[in-house]
Amino acid sequence: MLFLEYIYGITMEWITRISMHHAEWVKIVNSFGEDFYAEDIVQEVYLRIMSYCSEEQLIIDGQVNRPYMYFVLRNTYLLMNRGYKPNITSIDQAYNIKAPESIIDITEAYLKIQDKINQEVNTWHWYDQKLWHIYRDSGMSIRKIAKETTISPKSIFVTLKHCKERINTAVGEDWVDYKNGDYELIN
Repeated sequence: MLFLEYIYGITMEWITRISMHHAEWVKIVNSFGEDFYAEDIVQEVYLRIMSYCSEEQLIIDGQVNRPYMYFVLRNTYLLMNRGYKPNITSIDQAYNIKAPESIIDITEAYLKIQDKINQEVNTWHWYDQKLWHIYRDSGMSIRKIAKETTISPKSIFVTLKHCKERINTAVGEDWVDYKNGDYELIN
């Protein structure tokens, strides 16, 4: 539960207090005649009380409200026996947590793409290489590059357009894979 507190900034001490009696809740569900799905029913109850209940309903004077828990366990058991089967929910889905990709995988994939771009640029004519590096590395606009180099803005625009097309041809698919998080598909 500390993870949830860290991620969402909410305190869930009352859920921790309730879950300390997990074995008791499983025994109660077993007493209803359910052996196989007892753990699943208790887990479903935890999800339900986190979504629909408040601390005041479940914790009274610092103690777990056992009659209320019995009521929730019994109702969940009856619902499941009437054909209601909850969707199997992982903790990631319950809290919309997406496991972060490994920063190493992301960095390696990005560096592979950068290497491919640099290999492609190194095959170009020196003029195209120079304009590309000036445009990419300086952050200057086409107008400012034209002013500094006395090259016509149209010539710079056309050259950069062709450079971008060549880069797109060389690494376009890998870039799409990178944006989609399919790092293993990048060559």
